[in-house]
Amino acid sequence: MHCRQIVEGDFDTLVDIFMQAFPHHARDFWYLGLARMAALPSIEGGSRFGYGLEGEDGLVGALLTITSRRGENIISNVSSWYVQEAYRAHAALLNVMATRLKHVTYLNISPAEHTWPMLRASGWTQYNFGRSAAFTALGLGGGKVREKIPADLPERALLEDHRKLGCISVVCENNGIVSPFVFKPRRLAHPPLPMLELIYCRDPCAFERCGAALGRYFLTRGCVGFILDGKSASPVSRYVPGMEPRFYKGPRPPTLNDLAYTERVFFK
Repeated sequence: MHCRQIVEGDFDTLVDIFMQAFPHHARDFWYLGLARMAALPSIEGGSRFGYGLEGEDGLVGALLTITSRRGENIISNVSSWYVQEAYRAHAALLNVMATRLKHVTYLNISPAEHTWPMLRASGWTQYNFGRSAAFTALGLGGGKVREKIPADLPERALLEDHRKLGCISVVCENNGIVSPFVFKPRRLAHPPLPMLELIYCRDPCAFERCGAALGRYFLTRGCVGFILDGKSASPVSRYVPGMEPRFYKGPRPPTLNDLAYTERVFFK
């Protein structure tokens, strides 16, 4: 058994493997997500798609990685890890290969509950401890929300990339500061309200500063509030502790509510 980088020629086999692990997803779910990954620019030193576990008969397991940059920092989302039962004894090889670079910050944003102790024991740190539903339109604060992305915005490419992936990218100017945001349409289950999930902001303070303006802007477009990691300072919000814990491993703690270039937008 050995590990190697996944290439585009592995896609059919990869889909077969992940259909065993996640049969509730259609085959097109995986093909579309992999095609979106293929459109990303490669990051020097990183894997384009992740790593496969290979034996004499071909791939028997895989772990996807979605790698991107934030300035000088490299972030890699570890996703969709599965090894066929007969080869589970070798599964740890995938994790070692996929998270071996010391200068990269690795994210696991949707770990299964039974893996949490293993993650902590192998050097992963939890950084999100709950989620909020925030209805900010009733809050105080100004700001102007625009869909046009400024040419000199450092996150211009990030916002444009996510707009192509079906997300909503806007900027909000408040007190002379232009802050970028990416949202993904969502719907609460109980009650069934149209919401927006916060996929990217520079830091939680940016959302709190612009929350009222964003709330009013999107309320007129049919969305009543936002879903975000961590506690919201909005006077009308509900925090659910323990919801969607997230873990990281690497040199720099990730910014809360930075889910850009992750499975959250590539696989949906």
